Parts: sequence; structure tokens; C-alpha cells
Amino acid sequence: MAKKSKFVLVTGASAGIGLAITKFLAEKGDYVIATDKSKLSDEILEQYSNIDFFKMDLSNHDSILITKELVEEQYQGIDALVNNAGIFVGGSLIEMDMELINRIFEVNVFGTIFVTKTFFSLIHKRKGRIINISSEAGRFTPPFSGPYSMTKYAIESFSDALRRELMFVGVKVSTIQPGAVKTNLLDKTPNYYAESESSLFSRQIKRIHELSSAEWKRATDPYTIAKLVYKVMHTKNPKPRYKIKNNRGRRVLEYLPDRLVDRMIKIILR
Repeated sequence: MAKKSKFVLVTGASAGIGLAITKFLAEKGDYVIATDKSKLSDEILEQYSNIDFFKMDLSNHDSILITKELVEEQYQGIDALVNNAGIFVGGSLIEMDMELINRIFEVNVFGTIFVTKTFFSLIHKRKGRIINISSEAGRFTPPFSGPYSMTKYAIESFSDALRRELMFVGVKVSTIQPGAVKTNLLDKTPNYYAESESSLFSRQIKRIHELSSAEWKRATDPYTIAKLVYKVMHTKNPKPRYKIKNNRGRRVLEYLPDRLVDRMIKIILR
């Protein structure tokens, strides 16, 4: 039996995981309200009549409020909100400019929270659901990815609190935790492991950059996440949390004593 079409709002829809989610849901017959700071290509908008694009910047509250008004004018409600948009900042935490740290929290955490609060009335109307795209970095913090990992830990906690509150009003919340995914997130992110900028850790940062590049070659296809988002949207009782093809070695590290993990990292990056 064909599944009933849903109305879903996706943030960060113009590239990477967000684009894969947008296209896959549209192909499956859902109606996608695609939002992003960068415009979705005209080719995609012409190809899919069930994709509606709105320019929205997660670091700008006015942009989010204006988008909400425009969406509300055209749609009676939203069946799902997919909080996907995010940026990455890598490097030495102690040497990093506070402006960069503030920026990643502004987008990944505060932007996500404000979008959820702003569009909640439209979600509540349909007893819809909220799907937060987190990361395995929300469970394990590697060195020189501190700010990104910190934001993903925040999203995990935000999701847990939200889920345990909204269950009383019929809105379900799920978190998806992918490992490395084949996107250009790192390529277009400022200060990604810029070893030349570190006076203390240039050797270690260069090494972890090499390891990360090797891991990205084995990364998950973004359509794997898109398919799971579709499943979560159309499942009556979705799980609170889904983990996708995480690094097995990193998964083991989560259960080892912290002191042992620290020693292993020191040996690997020496």
C-alpha cells in the first residue's frame, strides 16, 4: 500500500545530506519545503514540482521568522521538520579564534533550536515529528574537532529533552547519528585542520587530517541517511535514536576507560 505523502521542512537542503534528503523524499512523493542559505539549483526545482525552496539563514533570526511567515501562508501545517543544516570548524581548540567557536554554535546549536521553536506550531498542528541530524561526534570527541563535537553533544541533549517533553503533546522526536558521510562539508568549511595556523600542534593536526581524509574515502553515501529519514517520517513509532555505519574503532573507544583512550590517541598522533 502506498504511503501517504507528507509535508516536510528540511534545513541545509541545497547540498550534501540535505540535498540527498530533499531529492529522495520528493522522488518518494512527499512535499519538501527546502530551506538553505544557498539557493537550490533551478535544475532540481524544475525537475521536482513537489519541492518548494525558501532562502533561510540559520544564523539570522529575522530570516527564520520571515521564512516561517511565508511557509505558513502556503501550508496548513508540517508533518516533519528535518534539522540538518550545520557547519564544521576544525583545529586547535586552545588556539582557535572565539569568533569561529561562536559561529559554529550559532548555526549548529542556536540556529537549530530557534528553527524548531519557530516552526513548532506548524508541526504541532499535524502531530508531526522532528528529526535531528546529529553525528557520531556527539558521542565521542576526537582531538582538533572540539567545537564541532561540542555542538553535536548539545544537539543530542537538546533532542533528548525535546523528545521527553513533546511526547506529552503527540510530537515524536528522533535523532540520526551518522559517521563520516560523503559530502563537501569539510571542503567548504573555514579553518579545517589548518596546520600552518597552529604553533603547538602542527604535527598532530597534520596526522589527524591524514586519518580523516582516509576515513572519508570509506564514508557513507548521503542517500543512506535520506532513506532512513524517509523511514523515520513514515514509521508509526520511530526509534529515539538511529546510528548509521559508525567507525567501528571509534565505537569501541566509547566503552574504554578515558585514560586508555587518551594513551591510544597519543600513540596514533605522535
